[in-house]
Amino acid sequence: MKTTEEKMSKRIRLAATGLFCAVFFMSGAENLFALTAKAALVMDAQSGKVYFQRNIKMRLPAASTVKIFSAVLMRQKLDLDDDVRVTRRAAGIAPSKVYLSEGTVYKAKDLLRAFLMCSANDAGVALAEAISPTEFRFSLLMNETAQEWGAGDSFFLNATGLPEHGKRQYSTAADLALFMRKFLAHEELVNMLSDKYAQIKGSDGKIIKLKNHNKFLWKDSNDLIGKTGYTYAAKHCFVGFFTRANKRQIVVIMGSKKPWQDLEYLINKKR
Repeated sequence: MKTTEEKMSKRIRLAATGLFCAVFFMSGAENLFALTAKAALVMDAQSGKVYFQRNIKMRLPAASTVKIFSAVLMRQKLDLDDDVRVTRRAAGIAPSKVYLSEGTVYKAKDLLRAFLMCSANDAGVALAEAISPTEFRFSLLMNETAQEWGAGDSFFLNATGLPEHGKRQYSTAADLALFMRKFLAHEELVNMLSDKYAQIKGSDGKIIKLKNHNKFLWKDSNDLIGKTGYTYAAKHCFVGFFTRANKRQIVVIMGSKKPWQDLEYLINKKR
């Protein structure tokens, strides 16, 4: 039978454990449990001040969030009113796509709109091939530029983020945030990413209706603008921005199981 002293000692240990757990959670350690994302980052778009970070240098597949980076390079290399012809390879690329027809000519701005709003891989390949002889050659430009910008933990094999038959391409939350800072310098691209609906028309006369893949645009707050991404290996990814006190803040998640829950948590977390 336990003595009164032993019972008292056990109660004290239990009380101390409970106090530790309370302090642990109140101190912000709940972040370990509130997020499903493997990596996450919230930062001020202008100053670069970091408000939240988790594994921001972890190299992970980024899925279609790489389109943010691709779009910046495409905008730098093409004028918005340039004509771009859809190649056979572009028309035959895997979804997501808007089913562009081979040989049809579109304005670069319309293909960029489909690329950003609908994650249209066919539009992205057409744009990449308008800049470089092949999409792979365009990916070499991506890697070279990423190094120049200081995004040395990123490596790309294509412009879209589609898996490459077991070959590894990756980025990090820190690098995706850097790409978004570059993206924000192009307000015409920001405006495309902000639209809920749009439509485009090419030389074949067919009208293609676009609906943005970003579900947050239909929420009451309507202020989280960005690019979604998903593959089986990458899980859910997102890179975008929201505005607080007239300042833009960048938010990134990678490897998320519950992306909208994770984003709600990050954008509403007290600073």
